[in-house]
Amino acid sequence: MRKLFLPIFFFACSFQIARAQTPFINRDSLNINNINASILLHGDMWWDPTEQVAKCEFPSGSGKNIAFTSALWMGGYDEGGALHVASQTYRQTGNDYWPGPLYPTDTLTYATSNEWAKFWKVLRSDINTFLAIGTHTTSNTPASILNWPGKGNTYATGAGGVSLSIPTSMAPFVDLNGNGTYEPLLGEYPSFNGDEAIWWVFSDNGPTHSTSNAVPLGVEVHVLNYGYHRNTAIDNVVYYDYEVVNRSTHKYDNFRFAQWADMDLGYYMDDFIGFDSTHRMGIIYNGTNADGTGLTTDPNHYGTHIPVAAVSMVRMPGDAGTNYVPVGSFDYYNNDNSIIGNPQVDTEYNNYMRAKLKNGTHFTNDFQGPGVASKGYGLGPNSNYVFTGNPGNSTEWSECVCNNNPGDRRFIISSSDMTLDVGATLRITMALITTWPDSLNACPGITFDSIKTYADTAWSVFHNAIPASVQNSSLRSGGYNVYPNPASDWIEVNGPAAFTSEVVVTVCNTLGQKWSLPCTSNGMGVRIQTGILPPGCYHILSATGNVPLSFIKN
Repeated sequence: MRKLFLPIFFFACSFQIARAQTPFINRDSLNINNINASILLHGDMWWDPTEQVAKCEFPSGSGKNIAFTSALWMGGYDEGGALHVASQTYRQTGNDYWPGPLYPTDTLTYATSNEWAKFWKVLRSDINTFLAIGTHTTSNTPASILNWPGKGNTYATGAGGVSLSIPTSMAPFVDLNGNGTYEPLLGEYPSFNGDEAIWWVFSDNGPTHSTSNAVPLGVEVHVLNYGYHRNTAIDNVVYYDYEVVNRSTHKYDNFRFAQWADMDLGYYMDDFIGFDSTHRMGIIYNGTNADGTGLTTDPNHYGTHIPVAAVSMVRMPGDAGTNYVPVGSFDYYNNDNSIIGNPQVDTEYNNYMRAKLKNGTHFTNDFQGPGVASKGYGLGPNSNYVFTGNPGNSTEWSECVCNNNPGDRRFIISSSDMTLDVGATLRITMALITTWPDSLNACPGITFDSIKTYADTAWSVFHNAIPASVQNSSLRSGGYNVYPNPASDWIEVNGPAAFTSEVVVTVCNTLGQKWSLPCTSNGMGVRIQTGILPPGCYHILSATGNVPLSFIKN
């Protein structure tokens, strides 16, 4: 089913813009694990703008989707107090972002954008193949490594194979000789976590800036999208590393960076949202006990077994060690033209990044107890966050407890105010997370316990990278499996080859701490006793053939 958007009166001018500077509809997707999440060159993702359908499939291959679209919003004030905004939504009025960098000036031409209208994708297996080669040539180096857009790479190619000149820092790479230039024939290669990654770049001062109708910021955004395939909970997580570079001549005060998301969970008209401050996480869950039932027979809806999905800001500017700064705001709007409806101009986008309605009224905490509808405005004290409670607790503020009407929600998670200096770079990481479908994942009766457990995994893996010996391996090629996963008192590991007669197996957590666990072998498999382990993500380091496997301990 196609989704309709308001307002519709901008379509005519949007058509004129498209004729002058045709936007790019190229899509790719990170599809290494359980989520097949689409990306687009204009900074939006998780949808197909041509067909206006969701492309954020979970489980991958099911035809069902946990989200519809998402993009970055940013806003700040220059030295003269003028507002600058960059945003992206559904392209009705055009685009604020265009593929390509901002050099040598802070303006991106359509010709340059056309050259950079490309996704660069690389697999961990590409890296492994490359590292196994003794002498590197243009013939034996995988194209994904040879053409990677690292700084100074003379072999870098863009859309259509055009040669690129890259004088500034772009895609990350392993710089073996420390000279700052990417030289793949000297053994250097793309740097990324996970088992598959995609990199691309877009900027907000390009051919048009017609989503927000604002003065551009002059920022350049590098994105590294990656995920893991380990047959564990991390397979339900996709990461997005953002680098925001201020290429303008302005210093911005009260600058905010936000992740906007239209998280349609299956059928789009029966959703609720919630917020978990611990994980800086916006959550989408079903507002009724069956997704789409009674309203449609579309097979792409989840029915009575529904996941819970979320966007979590796992890295924010200001984080220091384990001291994580809070987000500045979490709020939402609906698909209508009300004061809490679709934004149309720069001030309205800016307000939603600052816990305000379109008209500048601050969101409030209007929770009055179970059964009393709450919209987050009109009553109560000002609040920077809405629907902050666990819906399983009747004393906490949630849409479910308040008996709200489910609907088509869009939410915004924003940073606090910061200063963005000329030439400065901000680094932010967002994770898309989902639970497995379950009959308990809907209102009434839902709690956020499960999605928080998956968020724990997303945070743990990001902040404590999986050891390289494990990271460079693939469970699919090894053919080994872990059951049950998540585990409690024991796990069984089995695969295509017989196990040795080891009486202990070594496992480590994401911090590198190790445990020696007793096990018993039965020829083709081994049962490992895991009862003594604290909850968390673990990697098996010494099973037969030193096969690297991972599992979650509840």
